Order: sequence, then C-alpha cells, then structure tokens
Amino acid sequence: MPRPPWHRTKIVCTLGPATDRAGVLERLIGAGMDVARFNMSHGDHAEHARRIQQVRHLARQMGQFVAVLVDLPGPKFRLGDLPDGARELRLGTDVVLALEADLPDALPVRQPQLLQALRVGESVYLADGAIKLEVKTVGTDWVACQVIVSGTVTSGSGINVPDSRLAALVPTDDDRRHLGFALAQQADWLGVSFVQSADDLIRVRALLPPGRQPLLMAKIEKRQALAELDAIVETADGVMVARGDLGVETDLAEIPLVQKRIIATANARARPVITATQMLESMVMQEQPTRAEVTDVANAMLDGTDGVMLSAETAIGRFPVAAVEILQRVLTATETEYAAQLAADRLHASGSAGNPMSLVACQLAARLDAKAIIAPVSDMATALEIPRFRPKAPLVVVADSEDMCRRLAMVWGTSPLLAVTGLEPQSCLGLAGDWLRAQRLAQPGDPVVVLSTSDASQGEADTLQVMRLPEDTSPG
Repeated sequence: MPRPPWHRTKIVCTLGPATDRAGVLERLIGAGMDVARFNMSHGDHAEHARRIQQVRHLARQMGQFVAVLVDLPGPKFRLGDLPDGARELRLGTDVVLALEADLPDALPVRQPQLLQALRVGESVYLADGAIKLEVKTVGTDWVACQVIVSGTVTSGSGINVPDSRLAALVPTDDDRRHLGFALAQQADWLGVSFVQSADDLIRVRALLPPGRQPLLMAKIEKRQALAELDAIVETADGVMVARGDLGVETDLAEIPLVQKRIIATANARARPVITATQMLESMVMQEQPTRAEVTDVANAMLDGTDGVMLSAETAIGRFPVAAVEILQRVLTATETEYAAQLAADRLHASGSAGNPMSLVACQLAARLDAKAIIAPVSDMATALEIPRFRPKAPLVVVADSEDMCRRLAMVWGTSPLLAVTGLEPQSCLGLAGDWLRAQRLAQPGDPVVVLSTSDASQGEADTLQVMRLPEDTSPG
C-alpha cells in the first residue's frame, strides 16, 4: 500500500531489530511512518545512532520529513535477579522487599528510593500489575508486604507504586546519559518518562543547551500526573498517553476516560498528543489485527489524537510493515468518513481559543471549500494553532528550516514543506501549489487560504488572504 499523498493522523514507529532487515525502513517510510521512536530502555547508543542515520538518509532520499523521537527510560522500578529466575507468590503469604543481596529470602529491588518511599497500607504491583502486594511494615532498608493477588514474578519484573508520592527522580542519572546522546544526534523530540509534575519537565529543560533544542514530550503514565495534568501539558511541548504503566497505575475501567481527558487537555492547549501501547499488539506475532484493535485505533483518532504509536509491533514484531499499512488504512477510512463532522464540531466547540486568526482561517476554508490552508511559519507555536481546529482541508506549513519541518511531522494534518526562497506569502503559495498539484489534491485556479505573519506583528499570524493556485512553477 503506497503512502497516501496527505494524511491527518500521524504514525509513530518504534525501531528495533525487526526494522534492521533489508528494505524494512524504506517500506515503513513509504507506508506512512511520520516519526521514528528510539526507546533508550533497550539497545545501545551505537545501534540507535546507526538507525537514526539510516532514517534520515532514507527520508531525505524519498523526499519525506520524518521526526526522530528519543524516549528516555525514566525511573522505572524493577526487581533484581531471582535465584532461579522466577518465584511464585501465594495468596496471603508474607514477602519482604529489600535491596539486592541484603536479605537471602527477600525479593530483591534495584532502587533504594523505592523502599524509602513506601508507607504502610500502600499497594505494590508487580509484573505489569498481575500481582498485588500490600505494605504491612516498613524497616530502614526493607519493606514487609502481604500478597493480595497471587502469581509468579521473574527477574527484572516491573514494580508500580501508584499510591506513593516519590521524590523528584526525573531526570535520573541514566536519563542524563541518554540525553547527551539525544543532543549529539540532534533529536527532534525527547520523550520524558514517568512525569509526575511540571517540575520534572523544568528540570529536564534546564539541562538543554541554548540554541537548537529537542521538544519535550511528557509521557503520562503515573497516577500523580493526572492530578497535575493541566500544568504538565502547559509546560510540555507535546504529550503521550502511555497506556502501559498508566493501565497499572489507574483502574483499568477508567483508562478510556483517562485517555479522552488527556487528549482533550492537549488539544485545548494546542499540544501534539500521541496515543501509545498495544494499538495492534496481536500483530507482533500475527499478520492481521483483532477487530477490537482496529476499533481502538479509530476511536483514538475520533478522540482527537495527533498520532498513534506502534511499539513492539515494529520494533520486534514479525510484520512491521504490514502493521503500518493496516494502521494507515484504518486511519484513512475513519478520517475520510468523519473529517467534515470533526472539523465542524471542533470549530463550534473551540470558540475563540488560541489565536483568533487561526480559527477564522479554518472557518473561511470550510465556507469556501478551499483546497488547502497554507501557513508560512518560523516557530512551532504558530504552526500548532491551526491543527487544534482540525480543518478538513490539507494544512501545508512552509517552514524555513529542516529542523522545523521534521518537528512538524508529529503534528496532526500538517504537511511540512521547506522554503527555498524565504517565507514571503507569494513564494510560499507557489511552493505549496506545486506540492498540492503533484499530490493531486488541487489544480490551478483552486481557492486556498493563506495565513501569514506581517512584519508589524508580534510573532502571531495576523494576515489572512484568499488566493488562487497559480500554474505550475516548478523547474522543467
């Protein structure tokens, strides 16, 4: 299935061993991958650097802008090594958590901060929430618990403590090391894991050097983050609904509502939002997804997500390209059916939120049935204002740097173009017109809405024009 000429909801693919096979990366870009994600919890810097180089080389060769998202691991708590690799925890029995090798019969814990944070009565979840413990007694360097939900744990099993307010742990020492790598690779986006408050993001941002910096994506996966959601979204450049750990930290029945709340909050503040975890999980091993999975993908788009993310499906799965192709098919079908209704609903509900000129541009494009909205921009804030209204018409954003174009690849409905002769509206109209005709989205003489920034403005778009697409201006 070829890449659509223009698509609204963006696709994020986690790269890994499965994408190292010959031709896979090229096919992923061709199928619609907009963002390549690099998970620092797995692999080493050398292999991640090699994949980043390959992505950028292929994207440039194929005339596409693909953003690079480097995902920091954050303070993920895990069990240490068990003597036999696994241990059965029976209902009602007592178990002690302690630092590795401190007590012979204890469950070893790798991070002392966890033991220091736990209090009597709090819940501890192991193995992605499959096992539940309750804290009964707290010692100086150990914690005694009772097994409430039984099961078998293995070495390295994850630990979640949703009731505990942990001290400021973001960024960890490991995060700082990976941050240096991300800066050296000129990552476009930086995923900050296990964010609990806006202060976590402020501490990470303080480590970034002046000049070109990656944009910060706050991963919402802690219960405490939901209480601080407005401040976190306001401080972040983007947001991820990280449903894996969030599904452990939050009542499973509430996850759909939490997802809608996070997406709505991000939409209201014009922050790109990605929905992640188990979008097409069955395709790790199977060539076709389940009906529930494709419904989940469609509903995330209807909720207002800017993009959907594949994790194991593309990193280690057997059918990475098929997963992207099916994702694209589902998104395209849903967008085609609901595009006009979503645009109308958003324009009606948004009122005067954000820059009023962006709202008027979308209203005018809808009334004129314009073939595109064209926006010359020099900063992300201006570029993000129009997509919040989910216009039906293609949004062609003309930027003056490759960095900006790659960052915009994350944003709903946005097709970034690199300006070659500056951001003057007339030249941008010619560039955008050539692209629209090449994609068979418009013809000469079709109306378009151009939203630009005058020299007299304070940086916000303030000039709105209805223009007609010129004849082909491309060389030859």
